[in-house]
Amino acid sequence: MVHFDYAYDGANIAWDDRNVRSPRAIFGQIRYLPGGYVGPRVQRDYEIILMHSGSCTVRVDDGANRPLAVGLAYLFRPGHQEHFLYDSRIHSHHSWCSVSPAFFPDVLRLSLDAVPEGSGFPPSDCFMRIVSAAFLFRSGQSASARQVVDTLGLALFAEFVHMVDHATSPIRDASVNRAKQYMEDHLREPDCLAQAMDAAGCSKSALSYKFANELGTSPARYLWRIRTEKGLELLTDTGLSIAEIADRCGFQNPFHFSRCIRLMQGLPPREIRRRAWTKEPAYEPALASK
Repeated sequence: MVHFDYAYDGANIAWDDRNVRSPRAIFGQIRYLPGGYVGPRVQRDYEIILMHSGSCTVRVDDGANRPLAVGLAYLFRPGHQEHFLYDSRIHSHHSWCSVSPAFFPDVLRLSLDAVPEGSGFPPSDCFMRIVSAAFLFRSGQSASARQVVDTLGLALFAEFVHMVDHATSPIRDASVNRAKQYMEDHLREPDCLAQAMDAAGCSKSALSYKFANELGTSPARYLWRIRTEKGLELLTDTGLSIAEIADRCGFQNPFHFSRCIRLMQGLPPREIRRRAWTKEPAYEPALASK
């Protein structure tokens, strides 16, 4: 029996021209014709695969075939034999990113190794933007461009861990998790609260009860808190004006933003910035509550 340990090439590929490489990271998109496959192969890197259309089943080592659902991102670790089988009837399209194990900081590698085996996770807006940013580059460019691709690869895996943390947080209710995630991803939008309630998948009264039970606050107060915390970050980390920060964080006007800052920190925004940008006294922004 022939053993294809490093058979990275697949069969029935329709196109694979979107491919960005650096010495340590690779981003790619690929579309398989009906009946396409990859492997058996031994995975050399940490790899994330996001299915866009079609279907795929994968066998890892000697385990059972398991499906990869469209719209979810999956992690594959180095050292395991994999065999991917794509839809026999229609095209299958997916994006992927692989990064050399030696490139990961220890803390990130340990976090990836702790991800539940075989679980898929919905990609965040940040995850998708990192992927889009990588495809602005092309392989074979300058050393600085390759370094950016390296950094985007690490950022994608760090965001994947962040997504897993959200999905497996101690909050027990999935409706609360969905609403929180929507608010954090769309806090600038004026209809953020209403859309988050829709994303929760339950009635407004039920969501209010669940927020009070899980977080000790209401959905509206939670939204204004994370908007204020984001504003604090921008005050200390950027030179944006108070008005620009208020707009970016979803406040109706700078006065509303300043009032929320005073309530949270007991100081006006300009004083918080002055203390953050001078030596005395040191200022540390409030940490977001989990």
